[in-house]
Amino acid sequence: MGSTIEEIMRKRQREAAEAYEAQWGGGAGSHHPDYDPEVPPGPGVVKASRATEELYNAIVRNDVHKVYDKIDEGADVNFVFGPAYSCPEGYTPLMAAAHRGRLECARALLRAGADPGFINAGGDSVLFWAIDGGPELIKLVLDYGADPDVVTPRGWTALSYAAAKGKYGAVEDKGIYPEDVLLYHGAKVYGEGPPVLGSRSPRNSYNPEAPTFCRERGSYQAPYAAP
Repeated sequence: MGSTIEEIMRKRQREAAEAYEAQWGGGAGSHHPDYDPEVPPGPGVVKASRATEELYNAIVRNDVHKVYDKIDEGADVNFVFGPAYSCPEGYTPLMAAAHRGRLECARALLRAGADPGFINAGGDSVLFWAIDGGPELIKLVLDYGADPDVVTPRGWTALSYAAAKGKYGAVEDKGIYPEDVLLYHGAKVYGEGPPVLGSRSPRNSYNPEAPTFCRERGSYQAPYAAP
């Protein structure tokens, strides 16, 4: 029985490996879920290497070890996934990690030379995407040299983007305004957009040095109840 089960498992593994190779198709296919082989050639229509596509997938899965492996294999940490990947504006692996809150993946990319100051064709900076990822992502990108007051081609800044965003989502940082995180880290310049739907309420939602700041929660909310 044991031998039969082992044979079945080996067969399944072989079939999965063959299907994965077929998906790549010797370079004609792709491992990226948004790759569109029908996009006509043109400016910015570039296909990533296999290692770079696999790097993206490792980021999505938050597989930090695989991220390092793919970097070692030569993945391009500054590749722009653009029109060929159903995104005319383009985004980098670091943007993907920042947007998803993949802190350690983003750290690995930055250590490997990912550009924290990149601005895509739509006028979004890496820092905008880090705002979506949470306070630690903002700090990480700033620590690696992102300019907190850079003005994008359409006149936006990180502070104006954060002001328009309001609070974080209903996750562990829901009591924190990213605008306050940026102010704490020294940002000063407000740009021309995007539109802010509402006025800024009086608040100081982020100051880790304050005695009332709960480090367990990363906010001023009450600690978690004991189990």
